[in-house]
Amino acid sequence: MRIFAAAKNRVAMQDFFLGSGTGHSLMVLMFVIGIGLLLGKIKIGRVALGPVWILFIGIAVSALGMKTDTLFLHFMKEFGLVLFVFSVGLQVGPGFFSSFRGRGWKLNLLSLVMVLLSVVCFFLISLHPDKDLPQLVGVLSGAVTSAPALGTAQQTYYDVVHESFLNEVKLPWVGSGMAGAFSVAYLVGMLCVLLVLFFFRKIFRKDLHQSGRSGEDQIETVAATVVNPSIFGLSLEAATAPFPGDYVVTSLKRGDVRIPVSSAPILEKDDVVIVDVARKYLPNVELIFGHVTRNSLKALPVQGELVSRRVTVTKPSLTGRRLGSLDLLHGCGVTVSKVNRSGVSLIAREDLLLQVGDTLTVLGGEAEVKKAAALVGNSNAELEKPNLIPVFLGIALGLIVGAVPIKLPGMHHAIRLGLAGGCLVVSILLGHFGPRLRISTYTSGSASRMIRRLGLSLMLGAIGLGAGGDFPRLFAADGAGWILDAALIAVVPALATGLIARLAFKLNFSEICGLLAGASTNAEMLSAMVDRQDEDGTASESYATVYPVSMFLRVLAAVVIILVVFA
Repeated sequence: MRIFAAAKNRVAMQDFFLGSGTGHSLMVLMFVIGIGLLLGKIKIGRVALGPVWILFIGIAVSALGMKTDTLFLHFMKEFGLVLFVFSVGLQVGPGFFSSFRGRGWKLNLLSLVMVLLSVVCFFLISLHPDKDLPQLVGVLSGAVTSAPALGTAQQTYYDVVHESFLNEVKLPWVGSGMAGAFSVAYLVGMLCVLLVLFFFRKIFRKDLHQSGRSGEDQIETVAATVVNPSIFGLSLEAATAPFPGDYVVTSLKRGDVRIPVSSAPILEKDDVVIVDVARKYLPNVELIFGHVTRNSLKALPVQGELVSRRVTVTKPSLTGRRLGSLDLLHGCGVTVSKVNRSGVSLIAREDLLLQVGDTLTVLGGEAEVKKAAALVGNSNAELEKPNLIPVFLGIALGLIVGAVPIKLPGMHHAIRLGLAGGCLVVSILLGHFGPRLRISTYTSGSASRMIRRLGLSLMLGAIGLGAGGDFPRLFAADGAGWILDAALIAVVPALATGLIARLAFKLNFSEICGLLAGASTNAEMLSAMVDRQDEDGTASESYATVYPVSMFLRVLAAVVIILVVFA
């Protein structure tokens, strides 16, 4: 009996390590993700491939003959894709529509140009009679370094050609061809765009550090000297009322004393007013008070021991409340100058709708600041509690939206946004309109990054393991074509968009860097190029402005291409 039991245990262990069941497949997937993330930290020069190493390791492991369960990989890929796009949408939602304000519309227009040019290149290449169109879709997704576009393209292809994306389990070779082409094109696309950026850095060397942007929505702290006789003897409220805009007076300096706004000071000649203002409203500040200087403000003796603190909204009941309704100036004796939401600084307008996780910069006496902190919550313990209800319900709603057929004239098949597209749309809308509906969508930064990285890792690992078996054969037959096609799709749009940005919109190198990296949805490109040239955050701001729109456009383009080509 003992011999029989030992033999049975050996067989069980062999099945676990060499079989294709769920436990075995999960073990292989975790191994692939772990090794991929470890290699993703390695930099060659200043370039790191990051999580895409997971895809390469998955392909290598599968190509070496390691078997995994096809249904399991299909589920993990779709589940990872949903987690990734939903977490991204929830994070960028609060600032999504504001990204079209100020100079944002120019940057997003240029990102649209880059996306359209890559689609045009795809269709020109597809005219060649020997091209495998599903693989070419994978090349397109890889050349623009968009993993969500690949996942969406695979879903849409099986929906259109094979009636349901679930048929990927029965017919995996088309999806594996797309994934193999994607893996090669990803490397080529990233390298080509980096070469374009190096080219731009060379020819734009004269203005490498010069900021050519207006930065209309960027917030500055300035000092305005009161020299306008018409406001002498007026209160701050009376002086600023005729000139609305995104600016907040935080304090007033008279001689060697800095006076809080809550004390309702009357303006006198040569008072210095401290203002947090969006750049485009600087003329209003100058018109009201007079001379404006951007020199750094030195610490001064202050009346009532004026202090500046950052307090966080943690009371769920405040979600959807207008900032002005809290009356922090008169009720607590503090001034709110800025609101930080998901890494974006906003002017503290009275009509700004609050949500849990907003961080307010308040100015006032020590006791007054503590009173304001108690009013909004300011409890780290509350923020650490997982807020999962909007995540699960939002994903459920996103899946429903993604499945809704949209019939367009002249098309035989209805358009569906798919799992990724539906979740992305719903998460962006939820992140933006949630406060208006009193829905708290706050997720801590670490939790959001964890969900996003987990989703991307699961998706890339599953795609790699599913593609590796056919990769050697496919690469031998079509690898050279993948490389050439990816180079064309990557270089032409990036080069043309960069030149348009420079010649027509007068953007400088840092802005172009952020634009091209954001339009490619690739943060590694940004870090490789601007670690030392982005001291004022110009490139990072440009990247953040175009990233959410570009990601949505890349996913949408993948859906449209499949429908046009195969429907």
